[in-house]
Amino acid sequence: MKKNLFLAVTALFCSFISATGQENIVIYQDGYQLFSTDVTNIDTITFPSHSVVFNLSNGNSESFSINTIDSITFEQTSDVIQIIYNGNNVTIINPYENNGISISATDADISATAASGLSNIEYHLSGTSEDGSFVLQSDNPVIIRLNGLQLTSSTQAPIRISNNVAANIVINDTNILSDAAANSQNATLTSKGNITFSGNGFLKCTGIAKHAIASSKAIIAGTGHFNIPAAASDGFHSEGFTLDNGDIVISAMGDGIDAGGETNVINGGSINITSIADDVKGIKGDKGITINGGNIVMNVSGAASKAIGSKSHIVINGGNINLTTSGNAILETSGSGFDPSYCTAIKSDSNIIVNNGTVTIASLATANGGKGMSADNDIIINGGDITVTTAGNGAVYIDENSDTNSYTACCIKADRDVYLYKGNINTHSTGTGGKAISADGKMIIGYENTSDDSLHITAGTSGARFYVSGSTGGGPGGGGMGGEDNADYANPKALKSVGNLTLNSGTINITCTQTTDGGEGLESKDTLTINGGTTEIHTYDDCINAAVHIAINGGTTYCAASGNDGIDCNGTLSISGGMTISNGSRGAEEGFDCDNNTFAITGGTIIGTGGTTSNPTTSACTQRSIKYTGTAGNAICITNNSTGEIILMYQLPSASGSGPGGGGPGGGSNSTVMLFSSANITTGSYTLKYGGTITGGTTVNGYNIGGTYSGGSSKTFNVTSMYTTVQ
Repeated sequence: MKKNLFLAVTALFCSFISATGQENIVIYQDGYQLFSTDVTNIDTITFPSHSVVFNLSNGNSESFSINTIDSITFEQTSDVIQIIYNGNNVTIINPYENNGISISATDADISATAASGLSNIEYHLSGTSEDGSFVLQSDNPVIIRLNGLQLTSSTQAPIRISNNVAANIVINDTNILSDAAANSQNATLTSKGNITFSGNGFLKCTGIAKHAIASSKAIIAGTGHFNIPAAASDGFHSEGFTLDNGDIVISAMGDGIDAGGETNVINGGSINITSIADDVKGIKGDKGITINGGNIVMNVSGAASKAIGSKSHIVINGGNINLTTSGNAILETSGSGFDPSYCTAIKSDSNIIVNNGTVTIASLATANGGKGMSADNDIIINGGDITVTTAGNGAVYIDENSDTNSYTACCIKADRDVYLYKGNINTHSTGTGGKAISADGKMIIGYENTSDDSLHITAGTSGARFYVSGSTGGGPGGGGMGGEDNADYANPKALKSVGNLTLNSGTINITCTQTTDGGEGLESKDTLTINGGTTEIHTYDDCINAAVHIAINGGTTYCAASGNDGIDCNGTLSISGGMTISNGSRGAEEGFDCDNNTFAITGGTIIGTGGTTSNPTTSACTQRSIKYTGTAGNAICITNNSTGEIILMYQLPSASGSGPGGGGPGGGSNSTVMLFSSANITTGSYTLKYGGTITGGTTVNGYNIGGTYSGGSSKTFNVTSMYTTVQ
């Protein structure tokens, strides 16, 4: 019966040859193609015992057992090459067999060679083999379609394009590729030329020997779903990488996506990378990394590893980025000591620029010395929503010069300058000595003459300082009061610059919750200038500190220090505008402290309270001031007797800290000293009321506008000079 059937098929076959000459004859078993060729390639069909033999015009023949054949079909001739794997057998459909493309098979290892000049030939790969491969040689661009391919090779790369040609790899259906440890090539899927991925299918690729997917040139992931569950080295390894769309999930022992010495560009799609190895990067591109969109999630736990790292600029223009780091710091031998390297979320050897997008970074407690954003040059933030938290503690080490040094965690750290122009920035460091935002150069906050709504900064620290070297004294917190203190501490800071710090605009809220010295709010080791902005700072140590000069020219600034000065300059202090309220603690601490250096007041409204105050330098002032010693917590009111105008209605803060107060009304241990200056103070007679009640109006940080004052006591004083003391 079988032989009679095939005789009938033969007759049908002959009619197709004469009628069309455009058909393939295809033999199937269990849904797989056993054999396919153009009908014109067949000379004769013979039927030896229990088999059928196709004798081809090139002298070869194909023989099949009749019992293995399910069906024979005649299909329209295609101009694509089909490689269909079935265990150790492979069906090859090659319409270019006589036109320049030769394909050979050794079991399930396929080698295809295209003659020179053939371009954009399509190779369709499908089926399953547990030990097979596909190697392609071509000197022109090729198209490879993965149509439900499951291919593993025990000796080489399952897919290899051996020439430097562009390859468009189209992902259809679900495809699974894996190599073995014996693979001598550099990846499971590898090419010497550019690779562009497209299609909407799934590609699961495991790199047992080395990388999962690699190219000596660029890789472009246009679309597709990629899952790299394991790679001995990199997930993607190339010289240039672009993600336009699609999804990428990677777990690798090397870099997640390594663009080599070229750029790494993320335009869209999604990336999820888990990295546990030491000193690797989730996303790497030595010529720069640009993120224009997409969703990026990374969890990096290796020591000194980086989530996003480049030797050049890192630019974020959009997208949603969520990075978690937890790796330890590594002390690398250097000179006569060590050089620490940290686990960092975003690290650039050049600049980091954020123009837009949402960036969320969590550096966990195990990441000692961990950094959120770290740049060897500048960090520039022009927009976006940025949230960075660090929880790792700092530590002491011996540096390359044999000196005792320290490192600490920091949310945003630049070895040069920090520019915070626009956007929403939320930073908090909880580890010992941790810093929120730090610049080894200058720091500029906000644009001049810009709405404060354009920039919002929330910064805070809660970790204590720690001892580094030197001798400590007997003062509170080792601060030196009551004893010599020559110690060096690693101090927590909210916003710190080694160079000048300039605040032009923005809404800034700073909270440092330490209860010992060291946790300062705004600090410059040079000159600190406030031209504008709305700033509120709560600390134990100084709210604002500068080494050389503090200049307040505008803005609204409120400082409340529970254990030290509100505003402290080791050099000179000048105030020419704005509204400034600064509350220091009791004892020797001050609202405004510039030691015995020049304190010039030429404008603005200032209120400073504390155990004492630096006195304005009258020869440098053009605006009058009043110094009043009263009871902490009292409400006061100062009225110009000649005009009846209320020039100050203020609720003195409750006493904080410890130490003796001054005399005057309500004096003693609960007393406070207030320094007040306003353009409304002129020569003449004034009445000061104290111990009463303020009702109505609007009160902000103790300062009332539009309210009424009742009760209490009063006294009259005269203003006759630039500086008046009221007891």
